[in-house]
Parts: sequence; structure tokens; C-alpha cells
Amino acid sequence: MKNSATKKPLCLAISAATLLFGLSTPLTATAQADTVEEVIVTGSFRESLAKAIDAKRNAANARESIMAEDMGKMPDLNLAESLQRIPGVAIAREAGEGRQVTIRGLGPAFTRSTLNGMEVPSSTDGLDSADGMNTSRAFDFNVFSSELFNRIDIHKSLQASVEEGGLAGTVDLYTAKPFDNPGLHVAFAGQAGYNDLTKEADPRGSFMISTTNEAETFGALLSVAYTERTVREEGAGTVRWQTPANNGRTWKAGSNPTIDGTLAAGTTINNLSVPRLPRTDYFGNTQERLGVTTAFQFRPSDTVELSLDLVHANFTNERESHNFDSAFRNQFNQITPNHLVLDQSGTGVVAGEFSGVLGRTESRLTPSETDFNQMVFTGKWNINDRLTMTGLLGQAKSDFDSTQYRFNIQTKARHDFGYDYRQNSNIPVMTYGYDIMDENLYEFDSLVYRKNMIERDNITGKLDFELKSDARDSNIKFGLVHNIREVDALEIRRTDVNTLLKQTPTGLTQALPVDDFGRGLGAPSGFLKTFLVLDFDKTIDAYNFPALTGADINPAGSTFYVEEKTLGAYVEWNVNDFSLFGKTLRTNAGLRVVETESTIQAYTGGAGNTLVPMEANNDYVDVLPSINFAWEVTDDVLVRLGLSRNITRPDLERLSPSASFGLESGEISVGNPNLDPMRANSLDVGVEWYFNEDALLAGTFFYKDVESFIATESTERLLDPVYHQIVRDLSSNHAPLDQNWGHNEPINNDGAKVKGFELVYQQPFTFLPGAFSNMGTVINYTWVDSESNYGTGENPITSKLIGLSENSYNMTLYYETELYGARVSVNKRDDYLTRVPGREGNSIEGKTGPTNIDFSAFYNINDNLTVSLEAINVTDEKERLFGDDANRVVALSHTGRQFFVGIRGNF
Repeated sequence: MKNSATKKPLCLAISAATLLFGLSTPLTATAQADTVEEVIVTGSFRESLAKAIDAKRNAANARESIMAEDMGKMPDLNLAESLQRIPGVAIAREAGEGRQVTIRGLGPAFTRSTLNGMEVPSSTDGLDSADGMNTSRAFDFNVFSSELFNRIDIHKSLQASVEEGGLAGTVDLYTAKPFDNPGLHVAFAGQAGYNDLTKEADPRGSFMISTTNEAETFGALLSVAYTERTVREEGAGTVRWQTPANNGRTWKAGSNPTIDGTLAAGTTINNLSVPRLPRTDYFGNTQERLGVTTAFQFRPSDTVELSLDLVHANFTNERESHNFDSAFRNQFNQITPNHLVLDQSGTGVVAGEFSGVLGRTESRLTPSETDFNQMVFTGKWNINDRLTMTGLLGQAKSDFDSTQYRFNIQTKARHDFGYDYRQNSNIPVMTYGYDIMDENLYEFDSLVYRKNMIERDNITGKLDFELKSDARDSNIKFGLVHNIREVDALEIRRTDVNTLLKQTPTGLTQALPVDDFGRGLGAPSGFLKTFLVLDFDKTIDAYNFPALTGADINPAGSTFYVEEKTLGAYVEWNVNDFSLFGKTLRTNAGLRVVETESTIQAYTGGAGNTLVPMEANNDYVDVLPSINFAWEVTDDVLVRLGLSRNITRPDLERLSPSASFGLESGEISVGNPNLDPMRANSLDVGVEWYFNEDALLAGTFFYKDVESFIATESTERLLDPVYHQIVRDLSSNHAPLDQNWGHNEPINNDGAKVKGFELVYQQPFTFLPGAFSNMGTVINYTWVDSESNYGTGENPITSKLIGLSENSYNMTLYYETELYGARVSVNKRDDYLTRVPGREGNSIEGKTGPTNIDFSAFYNINDNLTVSLEAINVTDEKERLFGDDANRVVALSHTGRQFFVGIRGNF
């Protein structure tokens, strides 16, 4: 793979800036001049809502905004949770915290994210049972604390001056700048957090200082935000359901179970679905998040303004997970079913008693770290009264690093085992025919020792011009932008560690280090309260693991390098004073042309069980027109129409031709370097009624015709012999080479059509009498529908888009005076799919839509000091994963309620 240390043209500049300003790492960016001037950081929550309404009303395209007071006062752990209050935006939470966003039903990879004017990358590790590090284009918002930002804009329809790539939308993030609020200003906030499940108290704090000289020709700003978080996620899972037949096996010869219920027509006992790994789950995460922004602005004359913005974010997490299961997958031919209780469909086993089952504990320790750095230099020159030039040069880097120790121990002998979902369809009662706490009954089964590193680097250069005209208050914008995006992913793994396996784990185990496991989960009586796990310190010391180096590269894992270069040019015409039937019509029309070139390097299998480096190239050109109308049919009513064409490029990981293996699931995944981007024609029609001061009632219909959607083609067949040696080297007792493997490959399918509408109601209740006039509300509702064909062949699966919730809404009810105030926010989304087709023969995999309720309150001690109380996930909402059309549970877990008490000050 390419050596990133030698390929970054801006690294020396960033290092120099780091030394010059005394910072540990580089930091953030700038927005284009016209949007920067609109940034406002003062005022109450109600005032921030009013500013957001003004920004929406004056925008040429469909756009939503969140202002500083909106973010700073809501109980938001990070930016994703701030964004969930925007119409049409839904988030996915992991371990109780927002990570990625979905806009109008299209998944996180369809959203483009910018920070102060340039596209930025971000990768973190999975925090829960999903256990997934991010190698896609999706932006992980949990890297950043919301306190660092004073504005977010979301473009839902395209303008030519907005870069392509966000087929669902573009999220623009802005940090504060000293010229936004001239003079000397100091702000701070400190909070103590408490989680009722972990019973841990965690600190959270932020600080900002900003100053300008008296002439307002120079300014500097520094902000810092720091958060610690201790979170426990615990519950039960199945790791999906599977039939013996799907696993290429049958129950042990001679099996003749008694059966309660009626088998579905054509179904035998070998076609019945059972949990692959019925288990109890524990995930413990200890997190630290640090963010720093620095901004310098220089105005040497009335016509020139220069800005340097630096952003640094560091997110660390140590995940300790333990899962105790009874293995069915790949073991069916060794297990005897004695008694089976069928579900109503006659296709699944809701309860059963079995002989010959192995008990197993899987313990993982995964420390991970994400280091984000960005530096952007922006210059604006008013060449004359009509012509303005703006330039931007920036670099953003995201370096992700994780190490995983995974130890599996299983019983030496096979035992009786039973499970029963009849008391609770999500959490079973499980019975064991042996002492599960006796470490002498276990032996080491396998272990994994690996490191994953993902380096992302974006370099952007922009040059924009604006030519103003007095005719109809119009202007023409045109410009060029060049982007270089690189992803360098490396997996290294010691394949010889299994030779170090000890016969038994005697002296290396302990009881689950939690004395109240399952508290608050709502589990039935008989739920397992503890189980045997590995002691990480003792086990790692006993094995004396060798250091992982580049010589241990695992080409069959997440190892690839992608370089993507884009060159774009645009022209845009804006008319703000055109008359239609005597009413003002604002028009925005433009054309964007962009060329994309990509180079992909990876490994693949060759003849004679050899490993062969592979390189692939792809290039394409897109022409993207757009036009937006905003017609003020009355003083209070605005009608919008937007037509545009946009693209989202394939996830960079999907372009890699290398193969990765799910050794325990018996699956192989390969990339496709010839994937085309997903292209869509979009229509937006909206009506906005500003019926009172700071009040809005709006509805928008949207439609996207996605011409080529990327889906996964799944087939079952024997593994190609060129991969046999790779699998042997990776060493797993659960990866037989004489059985069918599931082969998964991304393809361009026939596309999909997305349609829906959004409704927005926002109003302060100033019309009510007395104290009730201090109340107000913000309510958003979104309905979206779409389906697509997944896979190829005569009978592809037709299903809803991944990440799409048909219905979602969020509402906030607030009460606010100059002295005190409080707010309750409710965010709800329908169930949504996470994978189509599902694994192990399941048609789908998905998540049950959560309902999250948050609360915040404040009291102003004086003009400068405020105390606050916040609560997140007030109802301790459970997270539920499911699989197949039968909605069978894959995992159910919870993370508890989070409370904060704090103080903030402004001087």
C-alpha cells in the first residue's frame, strides 16, 4: 500500500502551523463569504429559531439551518444528534450515541459533509454489536462535540455552486470566527454527566476566547471542548437465524424430536430457523473526545480579507465486549434436537431442547483512536464594486487506528442446552446442562490478534468569482474546484498466534466484571445474570503477543488504497428581483461539470495460492444542471420549485478488488472497481407560509429518480481454490473449505425512485395569555417511500432502500423566559433496513425504529452565568436488530439514561 508519509503536499505546512501557533495538531476551515456573513452566535433558543427561519426564507434552494444557541443548549452529545431535529433527517445511534445521518430516506453514504467550505472525511470504530469500522464515504459525526460549531446548513436541493456528491443532501458545518462578534469575548461551560446504568460520573466542558483589535483588522479565536463518557450496552442476541439446510448441513443423524406446532407446507426439521448463536451480550465503552478550533482573520484593507482556520479532533474508545453463546452455526450435524416448539408460521423454533451443544465465550478488547486534523486558508478580494474573487486551499486528514484482541473459549465436551422465547420474544430464557462457571470445562478455541488502520486525506483547491449586476439585483457566479481524496486502509494480523493456544484457560478467567448485568433490560425471570469471561490483562500477559508490523499484512482483509481526483467547473446565475404576475420571483440556475478519475490498489488471489497486487482505474464525466425558483406569491407565502441532477460516488471500499472473509459465517466479500456512480434527477416542490413573526408552516414534496443504485449480489457456491491457502493461514475451525460460501459483490442495479414529503410547523405561542405566551414548538414530519431490486437474476429481491424509515418525526416543546426555560424533544423513526439481502439466507436485516426523548432546562443566575440540567434518552429506549421478513430478533440491548448538570458563562 502507498506510504502516506511521503504523499501529502500540505503536511509540512500543517506541521509549521502547529509549531507556530503552539497547538498539538492542525484545525479547521472557512465557509464561502456570502454564508459566513450570515453566521450569528448570540440570542436565546427562540431567537436562534428565528434566525434559522430567516436563513431558510432567503435561501435560493431548499435549505435548513441550525444556529449556535440551538446546538449549544440542546442535550446533544455530538453533531449527529443536533442534526436529527432537521426535517427529513434521521440518525443511527450506536451505544446510545448518534454516529451517522440519513437524509430523506437515503443512507449515510449519500450525504456529503463539508467543514468550513471543504469536504472532510471521518472514520471511527463500531461501538456496539454492529462492530463496524467505517470505510465508506459516510461521515462519522460522533468525532465532534456540538459545542465547537455555531451553524449547520443542510442543502436538500442542488445549486451549481454547491459541489456534487451529496445525492441525499450536503451538510455544511461552520466554526466560529472572531469577526463574527468583534471585541473580546470569553465563554465556558462545564458539566458533570451521570449514566444510570454504568453509575459513572463523567465530565464534559468547553471554553472559547475570541478577540479583535480596535480597528477590526485582525482577530483570533480559540475554542476547546472535552468529553469523557463511560457507557455500557447489554442485552441478548442471536447473531441472526439460520436453518441447517442453509448452513449446508442436517441435524445429527437419527434425530427425531417431538414437535409442538405445525410445520409449514414443504418444511422439514432441517428447514427450520434457529438462532445461530443464542447468547448474552455485554459491551463496555470508555470514551474521550477532544476538539479544538482556532481561527485567525486579517483584513489589511476594505477590499481584502484573509482567514486561516484550524480544527483538531481526537476521539478514543476502548471497547471491552463479552458474549456467551451456544453454537449452532456450523455445528448442526453434531447436535440432536430433542424437543422443538414452533412459531405461528411453522418455519422457526421459538423454544427448544438440544443435546450435543458446545458452550462458548467470546471476549474482545478493542482500543481505537481517531485523529482528525484540518487546515484551510481562505482569501476574499473585492476586485471592484462588481467583481469579487474568493480562493480556498485546504487539507483534512482522518487517521483511524484500532487493535483487537479476541479470545474464544469453548467447552471441551458437548452438553445439553435449551432456549425459550415464549416469555419474551426478544430475550430468551436459556438453560445449560453443565456448570458454565467452571473454567476447567473449557479450552481455547481460537484467537485473533489484528490491527486496522485507515488513513483518509482530502485536499481541496477552489477559486470562485462573483460578478454583480444592478439589473434585477442579479449576479453570476463561476469557479473551479479540484479535489484529491485518498483512502489508505491496512489490516495487519499475526497468523501464527493460534500456535500459542493454551489447552485450557485455567487461571485466566473471571466472572463477568459487572455485578448487576441485565438491570433495567426488562428480561424475563431466569435470564442469565453472569457468565465466565477472559481476564484481558492476564491473558495478554500469558501469550506475550509479538508486535504487529507491516510485515504482517493481511491482504484478505480490509487492505486497499484508493485515490480519487475530481476537477469541477460551474456557472450559476442568480436573479433576486424578477417579477411574475406582479410578485417577486427569485431564480437560481446553473450548470456543473465534473470529471472523476480513480486509481485502486489492492491484493487478490492468484494461481498456485499466491497473492498478487492488483491495480484498477476508472474515470467518468458528469454534467449536472440545476434550477431553483422561489416565488413570493404574497408577503407571507413562498412557493419553491427545484430541479437538479446530482451524483453520489461509490463507497471507496467497494471499489477495492480484494477479498475479505467472514470466517465464522462462511462468507466472502469482494469489491468492484468498475462501479459507476449513482446518478439521480431530483424534483422539489414546496410551499412555505410565514404566517406570524418567527412562525412557519411549510410542506415540501420531493422526488428522486436514481438511475443506478448500488446493491450487493449474493450467491452460494464453493470457494475458489485460489483462496484456500488464505483461509488456512487465517486459521479458523469454523471455515470449512468443502462447503458453500456466501459470495457478496457490489453491482449497479436498475436504480430506484424515492418520493416523499416533509411538513414543518414552528411557532412561538406569543398569542397565548400570560405565562403561556412563553411557550413555543417546532414539529417536523417526513414520509418517504422507495424500493429497489437487490441482486441479479430472474428473481431479485425487491425491498425498501437501506436506511429508509417510511415515517419519521421530531418535535420540541419549549418554555422560555429571560430568567429560565425548559425543553422536551421527541425524535421518532420507523423501522429501517441495514442489509439486503440478509446473511445466512435471511431476506433482510434491519433495525427497529427508536423513539428518543431528551430534556433540557436552564436558569440564568445573572446576565453572565447560567446553570443547566439535561437528560438524554429519558425512557432508556432499547435498540433492536432484526432479520428476515418474520422479524426475528438479532439483538436487543440498552445503554441507560444520561444526565448532565452544568454551568455556562459568557463574558
